[in-house]
Amino acid sequence: MRPSALFAALSFLAIWALVLALIVGRAEILFAALPLIVALLSGRRPRSSSTIRVTTIASATSLVEGEHLDLTLIVASPEAAAPSIEIYLPLPATFVFTDGRRHLATSLRAGETFAWKLTVCSTARGRCHLGPFNVRVSDHSGLYVDEALVASTGEIETYPRVPRVERLPRPSRTRSSFGNLVSAQLGSGLEPAELRPFVPGDRARQINWRASLRLGRLYVTQFHLERNTDVVLLLDTLAETGAHPHSSVDACVRAIAALAAAYIARKDRVGLVEFGGYLRWVKPAAGRRQLKVLLQAAVSADQVFTYAAKSLDYVPATALPRQALLIAVSPVIDERFASVLLDLAGRGYDLVLVAVSPVALTRRVLPDTPLSDVACALWRLEIAERVQRLRSSGITVADWEPEQSLDTVLASLARRAPVRRAIPSATPLATP
Repeated sequence: MRPSALFAALSFLAIWALVLALIVGRAEILFAALPLIVALLSGRRPRSSSTIRVTTIASATSLVEGEHLDLTLIVASPEAAAPSIEIYLPLPATFVFTDGRRHLATSLRAGETFAWKLTVCSTARGRCHLGPFNVRVSDHSGLYVDEALVASTGEIETYPRVPRVERLPRPSRTRSSFGNLVSAQLGSGLEPAELRPFVPGDRARQINWRASLRLGRLYVTQFHLERNTDVVLLLDTLAETGAHPHSSVDACVRAIAALAAAYIARKDRVGLVEFGGYLRWVKPAAGRRQLKVLLQAAVSADQVFTYAAKSLDYVPATALPRQALLIAVSPVIDERFASVLLDLAGRGYDLVLVAVSPVALTRRVLPDTPLSDVACALWRLEIAERVQRLRSSGITVADWEPEQSLDTVLASLARRAPVRRAIPSATPLATP
């Protein structure tokens, strides 16, 4: 509980009016100060603002960038009347109010409730806690105020936009589980592989009658097995440029979300490794639940500065299987991440890099001057030289401008011939 700014102003005017009346010796000035003194004496201390209860009701707890959310705040004063209540809603700047405002001013009688309805639009990924709310209670005169933080449970997650991706990089190794990927192995499937002469033990339904009638002997059709694969998405958060929600990390997260959703829809097992200030991972798994886990991990991805040296040696083998397809998404700003890619390629991993261009994202936050144009042009050449060095090391690289369609960029990777590298054994073979 404390006096308000209005109380201080009225007190200042009343004191100066009394002093001036004594100095000048005019009773009129004293009579002019009497209303101020009466107003100061009429002020009453309000009830504590901590007695105010705020309950939050959200139409959804998870959103996608650009979606709208309806919020209803139930304000109640159960113990005593509150002549004036002010509540400030501490939502981040990425939430745009389409209906309503952040600030509420109302009054409540004892036991009365008030429903405050808002409509907000989430413009960027992130995790937001609804509360605590800044509550201020004052009396009718506004001379005394009491402020407190009123807790309220509630959390809203905003997932990144998921661009539609249809053409995905093809892995060089598959698992034994059933999926949608056509394997090189032969067996029962839907994709025809080759014709061969009939031998005892073949099923009659495998006979290709058209080819058998034309060639004069029985032939059977062999099919490719349909298998799934392990895909591990490697997210680079070592460095960030641009401004949220259009930074390089935001662009990488959107690409990660699109790839995860596409591979999960294809019944593949998908994992995630965030390589940055924090080294975090999600082990490969399949299903919608895994997609939600991956999106939740992508929501909290951020650039964190650290002096600690990072290495993938701390990642368990179950989170980074040797037969998995590794898709790295990076702006290739930090040289440490390029060294990690070269190390993974040397270990024999099937590796693909989606190089997100950070130049355009940085240019939009720089002043429009010739010096900025020259600096961005030189920086583009430096990044292109680093990417070319990775290409010359045998890593498949796709350059992606965030303004481009991601599916168009991945189309070239879908037609790639997977590089098969020999996986070194744990112990060298003995030579005779």
